[in-house]
Amino acid sequence: MARPKILSQWCSFVLSTMLLSGGTALGADPQPLNQGAPDLQQMQLQKEIRDRVEEEVDLAFRRSTTFLNVFIIVLTLFPTTAAIAVWIFLGKLARQTVISQQEIDSIRYDTISQLKRIIGESQMILEALREESKIAEQQTQLLHSEMEQSSPHPGENHSQNNSTDGRINHNAILAADYSKQGDNFFFEGRYEEAINAYNESIRLEPNGADVWNNRGVVLTRLQRYDPAIASYDRALQILPNYGDAWNNRGVTLLELQRYEDAIDSYDHAIQVKPDYADAWNNRGVAFARLQNFEEAILSYNEALRIKNDYLDAWNNRGHALAKLKKLDAAIDCYNQAVKIRPDFHRAWYNKARCYALQGKIEFAIESLEHAINLNPTQCVELAKNDPDFDRLRQHDVFKKLIGETHNLSSQRKSA
Repeated sequence: MARPKILSQWCSFVLSTMLLSGGTALGADPQPLNQGAPDLQQMQLQKEIRDRVEEEVDLAFRRSTTFLNVFIIVLTLFPTTAAIAVWIFLGKLARQTVISQQEIDSIRYDTISQLKRIIGESQMILEALREESKIAEQQTQLLHSEMEQSSPHPGENHSQNNSTDGRINHNAILAADYSKQGDNFFFEGRYEEAINAYNESIRLEPNGADVWNNRGVVLTRLQRYDPAIASYDRALQILPNYGDAWNNRGVTLLELQRYEDAIDSYDHAIQVKPDYADAWNNRGVAFARLQNFEEAILSYNEALRIKNDYLDAWNNRGHALAKLKKLDAAIDCYNQAVKIRPDFHRAWYNKARCYALQGKIEFAIESLEHAINLNPTQCVELAKNDPDFDRLRQHDVFKKLIGETHNLSSQRKSA
């Protein structure tokens, strides 16, 4: 817009000059024809001046236009730059917020887990005390009943009654001593001696439900499953709502591969004690043996709801999820297990299997190496024939890990 105005002013100036020159020429005396040369020179000079003025005007116009464009670009870029800076700042703030939220969630999770564990342990202790109270009350009633049955009829000698009471009390005390002795033998791994002690306790006091139950546990350890079930059944005849006897009976039936019967025993245990985490976990194992992994996961979920730091339940839940090809969820379960107990080699091994199935070779090798370091003999023997590791067998790291560990185990055996 500046250029036309300057040009118009310049044209007016030139026109005025020409008019003045013309007026002077008109007012002067006529000149000879040979004076046309100076007029031509003057016109050429004017043309040169006009051309130079136009060049200067063009140069000034271009400079003004360039400055104006730069100014407009700066004004345009300034809000864009400010918006980018704000966007970067908001991104950093969002990331920091997420990190803080994760830390808060982690603290909350740990706190809730600890509280649930404390509550679960407290409930278990209370239930154990209630069971012991019931057993003690039942034994007391039995003693009273026997005492009443052995009380003298009219006309009998009173000293004979005192002798009978003393015999009953003495038998009860001896039975309790034998029971404690059997418990000590059991914890020491002296199973045959434990059974003998329990048998003596039962001979003196046949209605001790806890002794029958403990006897069944020892027989299960000795793989004498049928006599073990008979002991549990006797305990349940004495005390039908004996939750531990129902659960232990289910464990023995599980060993006999009678999975439906085992589930029925676990259901009885849960009916007696709905927050029985062990029974829920064992029920999940039975369903897993029946290849019903969805139902197994539901049982594991209940066990973990009751006891969030239940190590075996996390590992078993991961196994069921892996069978359903939900490998990421299975890995999360194994991570929870090793968080509770970092030296739990089975969880590390199972996590390596999941990574191998996903084709994540590096993670699989790392987890397997961790498992082998914790339990070399068992993990190497399993890994050598485990089809889940087929993708790893051609890798030198896997071969070296299995080979070196196997050689080390052989050297230890030979030594």
